[in-house]
Amino acid sequence: MITIGGRNDLALEVVNSMHQFRHEVFVHRLNWSLPLIDGTERDEFDNADAVYFIVSDDNERVTACARLLPTTGPYLLSERFAELLGEQPAPQDPQVWELSRFAASVRKTGAGRVLSLSPPTLDLLDAVIKFAQQRGVSRLALVTTVAIERLLLRAGLDVHRLAAPQQVRDCLCVALVIELPAAAAPETPHQSWTKQ
Repeated sequence: MITIGGRNDLALEVVNSMHQFRHEVFVHRLNWSLPLIDGTERDEFDNADAVYFIVSDDNERVTACARLLPTTGPYLLSERFAELLGEQPAPQDPQVWELSRFAASVRKTGAGRVLSLSPPTLDLLDAVIKFAQQRGVSRLALVTTVAIERLLLRAGLDVHRLAAPQQVRDCLCVALVIELPAAAAPETPHQSWTKQ
């Protein structure tokens, strides 16, 4: 089941479970150094503008999550990863939202290599894209690793880089844009970006 809503729309226990899941994935599993509040991962972008996508199993345990933020206010790429934009300004456009804190299962080979995004991950991405399309969003911006970029491309998404990848701590990271299907894009003009 996928639950969608803002912090004030969702039950407190659902939001807290999502933060605990993010802590488990990003802090424990990936060893990222991230802000913690009451032992769970959350930051200043977990605000009233954030829209959460929370996937739960039959036992109401969170198994995946994502966060969308409009780029008309502060967001992760513009505030924390501006170096990944190269010479380009950070997007500030009501038709561009940021996808962040995306965490879900992956499928591995016997050797442990990730081959593709799992079906639940693709379902979550689909829910995010449909939600964005319904709100006139034409592009999703995100910061990710080059390895995840390959998986997004393999999944058939229209993805392009905003600038060349850079080493961020222990990861080769890149700022990307996911172009949403043209049929869902509004007819109003938006700023043009150079594809890398």
